[in-house]
Amino acid sequence: MISAPRASLIARWLTVCSLAAMAGSCQYLGILAYTAPDPTVDPKYKGLADQKIAVMVWADRATEIDWPHLQLDVARGIQTRLQDAAPKKENEKELKGAHFAAPESVVRFQHDHPESESQSVTDIAPRLDITRLIYVEIQQFSTRPEESMELYRGSLAGNLKVVEVINGRAKVVYSEDSIKVIYPEKSPDEGVPAGSDMQMYEKTLEAFSTQIANRFMKHIEPRFQ
Repeated sequence: MISAPRASLIARWLTVCSLAAMAGSCQYLGILAYTAPDPTVDPKYKGLADQKIAVMVWADRATEIDWPHLQLDVARGIQTRLQDAAPKKENEKELKGAHFAAPESVVRFQHDHPESESQSVTDIAPRLDITRLIYVEIQQFSTRPEESMELYRGSLAGNLKVVEVINGRAKVVYSEDSIKVIYPEKSPDEGVPAGSDMQMYEKTLEAFSTQIANRFMKHIEPRFQ
């Protein structure tokens, strides 16, 4: 028979061994998590294949005045990423046969029809001779933080709507609000001293266009950022 003190000692020893084993397992799992490949994420909307598509970007007057090419550049960025992804095997089902209206023609329509700014997107879409409209509303854009204008930090936020047009009738079938990007991604709120307005403009638009395009195609999403 094992004495009580000896039994207590054995119990403590087993507890220590068990905790050590658990710690080792956690470390091992942590290593596996960091070395495992980043996951492939499915698109949130899958209805672009074999469709006639336009990308329309809206911004308020003040933003248009400060950044006159913003709408066209964002639309081009989104469309270019989707067109580049279409031939890839993993996106064949989602994007095969998709045809895009020229972004310049969409911006021209907006400028020629200023009344469209006060109309619902479901009223606008049937007038574009398309079957799908990717509609982005720019909420906010800047290349410098308001708190410290001598520093740089790109910021862009917007809402996304997808409109399906069938037999002349339009319906919003997907929407997502407050999609936001920051450049540099991990920069402090007060900004960074290195950079320029043009660099912040281009890189922020690249990041935002990628985020929007990713809603429509398979893509790899980094697990740790």
